[in-house]
Amino acid sequence: MDKNRYHHLGWLHGIELFEAAFSSQNFSRHAHDGFAIGAIAEGVGGYFCRGEKMVLPTGSLSLMNPEEPHTGYAETPWLRYNMLYASEDAVCAVLELRSLRGFATVAPKDKGLAISHSLSALASALNAPKSPDWRLRTEEAVYDVLSKSFVQYGRADLHPPGREFSAISTLRERISSGVTQGDNLSLSELAETVGLSPSYLIRATRRQSGLTPHGMVLQARVEHAHNLLLEKTPAAEAAVMAGFYDQAHLIRQYKRHFGVTPGAVIQHF
Repeated sequence: MDKNRYHHLGWLHGIELFEAAFSSQNFSRHAHDGFAIGAIAEGVGGYFCRGEKMVLPTGSLSLMNPEEPHTGYAETPWLRYNMLYASEDAVCAVLELRSLRGFATVAPKDKGLAISHSLSALASALNAPKSPDWRLRTEEAVYDVLSKSFVQYGRADLHPPGREFSAISTLRERISSGVTQGDNLSLSELAETVGLSPSYLIRATRRQSGLTPHGMVLQARVEHAHNLLLEKTPAAEAAVMAGFYDQAHLIRQYKRHFGVTPGAVIQHF
């Protein structure tokens, strides 16, 4: 039974994600207008591309350049993979590059499964559209897939981040006030606030804080909920006020941050 899903991000340069899970579907010879970046999550896939048959076991990447003809099929009874499609303009916009060299290898092994995990994180974000900050989470996941793919396999040279102390300080203040006010925070809005590009902002915050902007937002939500709980706000109400999907979501994030659930916090006066 096929369990395919196709996501089109009209608000993010038209980038798309195909979650493929099938047993019998074959793809005839075709090509894509833009780049196709995929990872085999389960089973073995196959291509006929560049004049030869290619076998892609679990842990393999599929890196197609624009207008590159190929077929596609399952070598095993069950095949599951995630595939991101992005035009050259979209990739250049997200990564802030003037041009791209393309991929030299079609089916390299995914070292440490880094890109596989990034594609899975993107699928997870897209399948939870009602969760807090899902657009911010999605934007970061798309950046993660593209940056890893083109730096490792496309010879892209991204501008290295510096020590943006003032910008990161302003970012923290904006995130804190946004969480308190219940704002819907996006990567583009946060980047504009601090005067940096979205791509560079992610690299700068990672270097300086070890967190992405979304990670900083989650941290601010947990801390805001913590303060509300200390003020005797019921947990379910605190979860909503801090911008979590529900109380269970708050509890999971709270435990990751503080090491305990909210019910284990003891106040001493």
